[in-house]
Amino acid sequence: LAATNGVAHAIDAVILPPSMSEAAEDEMMDAKSIAEIAVEDGRFTTLVAALDAAGLVETLSSDGEYTVFAPTDDAFAKLGLDANNITGAFSKAELTDILLYHALSGEVNSDKALALLGDVTMANGQIAGLKAFDGSIFVNDDSKVIIPDVSAANGVIHVVDTVVLGPWPRIAE
Repeated sequence: LAATNGVAHAIDAVILPPSMSEAAEDEMMDAKSIAEIAVEDGRFTTLVAALDAAGLVETLSSDGEYTVFAPTDDAFAKLGLDANNITGAFSKAELTDILLYHALSGEVNSDKALALLGDVTMANGQIAGLKAFDGSIFVNDDSKVIIPDVSAANGVIHVVDTVVLGPWPRIAE
């Protein structure tokens, strides 16, 4: 191909920098999606059941960048919920809203989260509060990030110990 300022060549392969090893290339190609990590982990059976019922598994398996604050089964158990009863406790629309309140568009690792402290708009359009206390990140004061920065092919997972509940800010009773 000719260009006015030189020559351009068309190629049919991805060129990787010489510093990228074959192992790193294989790892990049084999990275699992957020949904795959949740399914395979075993600590997120309630979350996976809710994602499936809400029709969000495909979204969290697709290309794009997402940040998910993923409640463990123990987090759901605090509300009396598990994989067997969560789909009967909420409608599909309610589950979708609840689950999207656990997600941000874009990849927000813990360093970036610490820079974003304050109010953030979750994927359902509602506001949540990101705070840092004693070296940990919290969502809406109650949900503590217990395992940060689980890298996925399409974003990042922060494991939380409590289901993120709205609305935010909380109104004193």
